[in-house]
Amino acid sequence: MNEHTGHWLKRARTKLKITQKDLAGDRFKRQYISMVETGDVDLSSGVRVYITKKLKLPKKYFDTGLFKKEKERLDYLKEETNTLLDLLRFDEANKLIKEAISISSEAKNNEYINHFLLKLAQVYINDKKLDKAKDILIKTNKYYKQEKDYKNLAYSYYWTGVVYRDKKKYTNALHMFNNAIEENSKLERKKDLSLNARATTKIAQVYRHTENYKGAKEKYEEAIEIAKKAENNNVLATAYWGYSILLKREKKFQEAINCYKKASLIYWQLKQERPYLRINNNLANLYYYIGDYDTAINLANTTIDISKDKDYEEELSYALLYRAKAEREKGLLNNSESDLRRSINLLKKLKDKRMLAVAYMSFGLLYEVKKENDKAISYFNKAVDIFRELDQPVFIHSAYVEIIRFYRKIGDYDKVIKHIQKLINLTKRIKF
Repeated sequence: MNEHTGHWLKRARTKLKITQKDLAGDRFKRQYISMVETGDVDLSSGVRVYITKKLKLPKKYFDTGLFKKEKERLDYLKEETNTLLDLLRFDEANKLIKEAISISSEAKNNEYINHFLLKLAQVYINDKKLDKAKDILIKTNKYYKQEKDYKNLAYSYYWTGVVYRDKKKYTNALHMFNNAIEENSKLERKKDLSLNARATTKIAQVYRHTENYKGAKEKYEEAIEIAKKAENNNVLATAYWGYSILLKREKKFQEAINCYKKASLIYWQLKQERPYLRINNNLANLYYYIGDYDTAINLANTTIDISKDKDYEEELSYALLYRAKAEREKGLLNNSESDLRRSINLLKKLKDKRMLAVAYMSFGLLYEVKKENDKAISYFNKAVDIFRELDQPVFIHSAYVEIIRFYRKIGDYDKVIKHIQKLINLTKRIKF
């Protein structure tokens, strides 16, 4: 007997406004129906068939607790939320997920409840509500483990790994990603190669974050091959994207550009606009980095036009920042200042502190070019303050390098010595 059989019986009976006595009829005593509803006795197969026919319920009602329209709605919401999450339309997905959880909770259908809780965890991860996501995933991990549902357990472990990665608990993250691959392997012929590709990509990310670049390269290449075998272009694009970041850090710029372009083409073909625009931003920044400022501006312009039309604030803020950096190098100082101010306003609204600090550094460099030295050092220091708050020693290191260069340029050698000592102290604490 399902633990919720009594609830399902009472729910169907009261919905149809039938009394226990009427439902029992001449076949049973009213007390028997009452005892089934309170969970004191089992619902035999014969009684189950009798009640299903009498109340005109779906044949599998006592397997799911769902009325026909409820199940149809939940199945629709499954497909729709999958699509919305793939398109990164998290706000829209969130509304439908909460509707689905409400329906399935009312029916006490654990299968649907946990399915949509897993999706809600993804929304919370996107919104940086990591503790909420973790609380949900603890529940889904437990449920799928008890049910020996290895496929969904693998996905639940995967998203738990993402939470740990975002919380910078990298050892835990690696453990969960490897668990996801292991649980998925239990499915044998039915295992999801796409999940293996996703998890392998995330392992590569962790290696990249922990500066294990050799391990990261191996895992990215492995993920790309698995994604190709799985014929999952979405995961393939993600793997190319991550590999591009690694190649850039290794100063293999043309290889990085080629990988970015492969990812960009896939997202364009899949009509996934926001990932496509984010790749555009990464390419714009990379072209700025190698000194191709016109290409950087053109890429940023494309992102800005689409983002303004679609109200994509994050993509717009980044594109404005990267265009501003290229404009500064081309001597378009007023345009650069205007774009930086717009970008900073958006980044503050988005509470994106890391990129806000990057924008402040760019403002410092702009004011240095304009020979407004007091403003330049003020913005450099604003950036350092945020990087300290975020505990980003590598970024602080880069900021100090710029400050030292700036003071050397204007001939203030006392400040140069002071900041070199700060940089030496900082470098002692950084593991490169």
